[in-house]
Parts: sequence; C-alpha cells; structure tokens
Amino acid sequence: MKRPSRAKSVADILSKSDGLLKGLLKQSNSLKSINKSVQELLPDELKGHCEVSEFNQTSLIITAENAAWSTRLRYISSELLANLRQAGHYSLANIQIKVKPSQFR
Repeated sequence: MKRPSRAKSVADILSKSDGLLKGLLKQSNSLKSINKSVQELLPDELKGHCEVSEFNQTSLIITAENAAWSTRLRYISSELLANLRQAGHYSLANIQIKVKPSQFR
C-alpha cells in the first residue's frame, strides 16, 4: 500500500505562483480593499446597509439590505463611481446595485 504524502504547510501552498488558494486570497484582498473604499465614501446613513459583493476591475456590484437602501444607493451611484475613480480605482466603468436576497423562515 502506498504511503500518503507528507502534508504541506499553508505557506507552501500559498507560495505557489499558480496555486488556486493564492488566487482566492488575492481576490479576497481585492474585494476587501474596494469594500473599505466604498464604505469610506458612502454617506453615514448607508454605511452598514450596503456592501461590495463582486468586483472585477471594471465592474462593481454592491448589495443593499433591502429595496429602500438600494434606491438610496442608486441616487448616489454616479457620484460614488466618480469618487472611487478619484481614489485610485481608475479602471472602474460601472456600478450595479442589487438587493440582498431575503432569508426564508
């Protein structure tokens, strides 16, 4: 019977340049960074009710808690896009706003 290979450390896995985990970590950090920028630029009443759910360099999807917050966010989306570009996210071309799916009870 073949002996199982030795377990690899997380550092070894993340150090592989073509590794899946390294790509996921990079994507996660990118999402966290853009979400932080968005939260800083949102008006106080919207903070905590909206969050970035997807980001792919040119398109940003922000999810709002409900339709009311979504509508408020739509009113400021063009200003938010301009401010994000000014903050260094030059490649952003559009912002889409979606409503968070409700939890079924």
